[in-house]
Amino acid sequence: MFVSRLFSVFDYFSSVFSGGLRDFFYRLFLFVLFLGFLGLRLPYTYGMGGFALFIFFIICPLFAGLFFSRVSDGGFSEFFSCFVPLGTPLWIAPFVCLAETLSYIVRPLVLMMRPFVNLSAGALGGYALGLLSLLNYWVVLFLIFLFFYEIFVAVVHWFIVYSILSFSEDH
Repeated sequence: MFVSRLFSVFDYFSSVFSGGLRDFFYRLFLFVLFLGFLGLRLPYTYGMGGFALFIFFIICPLFAGLFFSRVSDGGFSEFFSCFVPLGTPLWIAPFVCLAETLSYIVRPLVLMMRPFVNLSAGALGGYALGLLSLLNYWVVLFLIFLFFYEIFVAVVHWFIVYSILSFSEDH
């Protein structure tokens, strides 16, 4: 078997997950998304169109896979019945189900827009500050701080995507 540092990182990365999220392809897609978010911090790797397509082709299959697995496990009636919490009064149940259904439909758009906007703003802001550093050398110290801050933001956004996807699996 081929063993490399990247495989070791992926193995450790996979051990973090718990519950029903231990499927290999799910973990692989999340790992690729994590590397993609961190890869934006490398110089000359950011492109707005390419990043939008990357997010779309990684997050949409993850969300669609979770949706189809929930529907195939229990059917549409069980899928929609979990949108109404226990103890909800009968007269308000259709409105709660409608609101939760709209929330479920909007969720993948939020999963794609949030990291795109925030990570794009960080990349473009770093670019603008990098151009400013040609005039003032003290900006380089701020750019070093910004680099580590943007890595933190990328990890946080990956965790947000992971958390919303795990919430979508149960709810």
